[in-house]
Amino acid sequence: MCTLILFYKLFGDAPIVTLHNRYAKGDAQEYPPRVTRDGYKVYGPLDVTSMGTWVGFNERGLYVAVTDQHSGDVEAVKRSRGKLISYLLGSFSAAEEATAFLKEEIKRGYRKGNFVILDENRGFHLLYDVDVTTRELEGGVHIFTNLTPWPGMEMSLRVKEIFERAETRKNRGLKLAEEIDTKDLDRGLQGLREVAADHGENVGRRSICYHDETGEWRMTSSTIVAVGRNLKDSRILYCRGNPCEGEFLDYSHLLKIEERKGGEILRKSDKLADRKVALCLTGSVAAIEAPKLARELRRHGAQVDCYMTDYAVKYGVSPEVMEWATGNEVVRELTGRVEHLHDYDLVMVYPATLNTIGKIAQGIADNAVTTLCAGTGMDRLIIVPAMNMRLYDSPVLQENLSKLKGLGVTVISPRFSEGIAKIPKVEEVVDHAIRRLSRSRLRDRKVLILTGPTRYDLDPIRFISNKSSGRLGYHLAKEGLHRGCRVKVIYGPGEVQFSEYIPVINVYSPEDMLEESLKELDKDDYDVAIFSAAVLDFKPKERADFKVKSGKEWSLELVPTPKVIEQVIGEHPDLFVVAFKLEYNMPEKELIEGAHERLKELRADLMVANDLTAIRGERHKAYIINKEKEVKVVDGTKAVLAEEIFNAIEKKF
Repeated sequence: MCTLILFYKLFGDAPIVTLHNRYAKGDAQEYPPRVTRDGYKVYGPLDVTSMGTWVGFNERGLYVAVTDQHSGDVEAVKRSRGKLISYLLGSFSAAEEATAFLKEEIKRGYRKGNFVILDENRGFHLLYDVDVTTRELEGGVHIFTNLTPWPGMEMSLRVKEIFERAETRKNRGLKLAEEIDTKDLDRGLQGLREVAADHGENVGRRSICYHDETGEWRMTSSTIVAVGRNLKDSRILYCRGNPCEGEFLDYSHLLKIEERKGGEILRKSDKLADRKVALCLTGSVAAIEAPKLARELRRHGAQVDCYMTDYAVKYGVSPEVMEWATGNEVVRELTGRVEHLHDYDLVMVYPATLNTIGKIAQGIADNAVTTLCAGTGMDRLIIVPAMNMRLYDSPVLQENLSKLKGLGVTVISPRFSEGIAKIPKVEEVVDHAIRRLSRSRLRDRKVLILTGPTRYDLDPIRFISNKSSGRLGYHLAKEGLHRGCRVKVIYGPGEVQFSEYIPVINVYSPEDMLEESLKELDKDDYDVAIFSAAVLDFKPKERADFKVKSGKEWSLELVPTPKVIEQVIGEHPDLFVVAFKLEYNMPEKELIEGAHERLKELRADLMVANDLTAIRGERHKAYIINKEKEVKVVDGTKAVLAEEIFNAIEKKF
């Protein structure tokens, strides 16, 4: 049977959002959502018997689902609808083409049904009963059950009973759909979870969360799908059995998984795409972190090989683990394949012991690791020391490290804790790898980033501020670092923790931010300044030097604060400036027009316009506008927005 509730073109981030409650015969078994490939990648649950699906979408954004059509006697079935849907998803990218094929194919011995075929532009309902009929779906809420009446249809008493139950579920679904928040995808999906578990007036065969007292049919699962305009923003939620008794699990990670040798990899970015990295392990317990590093490098697109010394195997991890982590055989000794002459974009010694560092500095090549390093250009070598502090303080080691740095080797400083020079965090090492391999035109450009909130004290206890967190500034700093920029951050009193290797100046008030900005710009020749900080527009005219007693009215007079960006541009007119403009609940056209006017007034180079109603946690919709009034719409995470801002900056250099 099944109930399918469709929200078509109602959610801005996801044009296709559906809830599919599947009701099947008592012995039906299924697998939860997975990725299959027969042409296009397909995402959806699978029936154990047919290995086909009843609801799913593909990597091109095509969505297909089916519900039964119980209009009379069960017809003889030769072919599987589930396999047919899987074929459609694997073969077509557009709803119109898929529907045209289905219209002819469905006549070849398939069971009756209601097929829904959608892409972000067009959608169709194909009803297969005594004949095949199709209709195009407009944007809105649509509900499909296990019986769609057609003109002239005659119903037996049994069919009338089926229709009455189906209509009850449909009407209940329409009522509940009115309460779904379509302005926010996360809240909308939470609402659909509740709809999936709904019993209406009574638990039974009339409820969306289906219960059959006869035992003939049962609810096997509930699947919630949101197909995003950007595929990686799509969502898949799945609950086995009845949602009133189980819980939804999030399978959205499937959209970011890549099938590679060595297992599945959740792709995070393409910043190391097709770059070849050699990860060299030496004799330190810190080598236990190497599998994590290898996987993280691969998540950014790198192809990773592993070289190990005998002591790395003895004191660190097994070659089998590193083979799993990299997806490639581990090199432990040199053979006729001349592994030491392989041409890598980056060779990383992680961890690097005192012994190995000394050998590399003196050009000694006596094992697979040191021989590879000897044959690698110094500018492609990264050394990550880890050892006891007594060893790290050795004058000989420090002399060798200084020598290697002078030759162009990147040395990543350890973390000093508990008397040990500990291996840096995996995140830091990956950041340095991305930075080293960056091809950006912004490499070595100096970038100043203002971010976070600002505050003014009302009295020694209380202050006024705003809702800015500084998270976008964090991602801007990371993106600048990745592109090889020399980044410095001026940060208001927020709660974001910047990486230790990103220099940060902490400030409190708008005056502090202005003072530090001018000081930095006067001291250093910066190329770019990004004004993502939420600088207060007003401050109290007077500050109380004592705690104001509660229980009575307190009137405050607010006066304007200095405009940081205006004063900075006035004193540094040649600086490339990225300005920000935040509004609230403003029409898109008006927002863009106002932002462009402000850009011209400031004589800035780029303006990032946002509306607070479109900022939800890590998701951030914004408009990047240049002097020519070219607009780039960004609707993704703050990390994606930061990347697009730097893309726009790079176009101007």
